[in-house]
Amino acid sequence: MGTEITNQADSRSADDAEHTNIMDLNQEIEAYRQKIFELNKLADIGQLSAGILHEIKNPVSFVNNFSRLSQGLVGEILEIMEKPESERNEDDLADQKDLLDTLSKNLLKINENGKRIERIIQGMLAQTRSDGPFLEPTDLNQLLEEYTKLAYQSLRGEDKDFNVSLSFKLDPQIGEIKLSRGEFGRVILNLVNNACYAINERRKQNAAGYDPVLSVCSEKIGNEVEIKITDNGIGIPPEIVSRLFQPFFTTKPPGKGTGLGLALTYSSIVETHKGKIQVTSTLGEITEFTILIPLL
Repeated sequence: MGTEITNQADSRSADDAEHTNIMDLNQEIEAYRQKIFELNKLADIGQLSAGILHEIKNPVSFVNNFSRLSQGLVGEILEIMEKPESERNEDDLADQKDLLDTLSKNLLKINENGKRIERIIQGMLAQTRSDGPFLEPTDLNQLLEEYTKLAYQSLRGEDKDFNVSLSFKLDPQIGEIKLSRGEFGRVILNLVNNACYAINERRKQNAAGYDPVLSVCSEKIGNEVEIKITDNGIGIPPEIVSRLFQPFFTTKPPGKGTGLGLALTYSSIVETHKGKIQVTSTLGEITEFTILIPLL
């Protein structure tokens, strides 16, 4: 009897030890998973840098140029106003009105480009947030266009021979929807990166008459928003399509991909945004990623 009790106690101790080891192992796996996620996010941020530097240069130039021109307009207006009232004629008043109209338009351009710079900086800050996804009203079409251009310019920074025609067909009825700006920005970044990679690989095949095109479309359909990102690159073999969203699976050569981009994209769309994502592809012709996001 005593031996039986001892054996049962030993068995329970062994089970407890095994359970503890499994919990410790799961905690280690989760810690490594989180570390890999953070490293992948840092890689995305680094990849964006070249695109951000290029994209931010344009609105800064607009601000500088329009502010310089506006300063000249103010000088011309002051010249008219400094004339004695008795010497001012109708031409002076017409000129003053034209100058003020032009000045107003210049200030509007300065404001628009200043906001564009602010959005780019906010997007960069959103990428570095570590407090988890935060859903906030976001101009979806604006986000799609800006992150597509940022991703494209970052790749252009690595390969000056790479060119692609960007086509946008964005539904103005969508307006603002609740998104995690940083996470969804990385979704667009990853999908556009993959599309550009596929296009570049097809370009290297020197196919006669090949015109590389990347298309980004959005449409409000009932209580959902549909987003399509389409490229006419090398395409994806049917046996690979079903594995695309698996962690660490990549079709790119060593050093060209981590295999995490599409897995994290899937997680963001399905878990954070409660949506759906699917891909269709014809080898050597076209690949299309379709995202459905519910309007919360």
